[in-house]
Amino acid sequence: MKTTHRDYADESGDFNQLSHFIIEQNAHVRSHSTWCLGRFVDWKYGLWGDKLSIPGFWEKNAHLWFDGFGELAGLAISENGGPDFAIITAEGYRFLFEEALQWVLENWGDRKPALSIEITALQTLEARLLERHEFKRGSSFYTSHFDLTAEPVERFPLEEGFRIVDMHTHPDYRAQHIMRQEAFQGKTGLSEDEISRTLRLYSHAHTSPIYHPQTDLCVMAPDGTFVSGCEALIDGRNAEADIERVCTHSRFRRRGFARTVIQECLYRLRDMGLRRAYITGYSPGAVALYGSLGAQERTESLVYKHTTT
Repeated sequence: MKTTHRDYADESGDFNQLSHFIIEQNAHVRSHSTWCLGRFVDWKYGLWGDKLSIPGFWEKNAHLWFDGFGELAGLAISENGGPDFAIITAEGYRFLFEEALQWVLENWGDRKPALSIEITALQTLEARLLERHEFKRGSSFYTSHFDLTAEPVERFPLEEGFRIVDMHTHPDYRAQHIMRQEAFQGKTGLSEDEISRTLRLYSHAHTSPIYHPQTDLCVMAPDGTFVSGCEALIDGRNAEADIERVCTHSRFRRRGFARTVIQECLYRLRDMGLRRAYITGYSPGAVALYGSLGAQERTESLVYKHTTT
């Protein structure tokens, strides 16, 4: 079957083309990759790693395949420009996986420390191809599925004086940034210059076509400090969302704040008329928490690393 391939190009409208591809192939993309619309839009608008300072970042980190009719059939993509990558194909084009994998090995194979790809447990064909090309299975993680049409779990109470705010009615992105930096990276004592620079990047990220400030939530302490948070990235066409950036400041952990803010997010998504929500956990404790919040199903994903790069 005739196919062609080329690098990603903004000027060719590839961002919209890829977004529509992921929306239309949603069920297949979710079951046969660890990507979704929210993750792809984050690739373009989420500016961690100083992507804007790297000339041609997007063109260097996505490669597209087209069928004989000129329709998008698959892509290889690197989220942060490092050795981690993904290969996403249309439902009838899984045979392109090996060609895309060979292209990655030839063109991104020198990325250190070693090439790494995530696949779901359903991708048995892709797993065999990876092993043939000297990739070895490593860690695993789980994505929990919430049926938002079902009766939700009863709300977990907040401690007295704490409340949940969203970035629509209480847009304190400065407090949110300070909380995320401490929670994710253990950074404290951020300089005003660093905070100001990050907030400028935030303003760009919030121009994303799927950013929804009403589901960008934080738990606020009585003194105004943000202590926990999460954010839902919404695929309205498929009536579903992915809950990301779940974090809690180290001084406020094990007090139920993450549970409460995730639960509030689920309630809001349900009230918006969405049907499904997803959240990924990398530890048994996280997976157990999501189960206690009503997740009925989960998908296992596997990490494969190349053994010769």
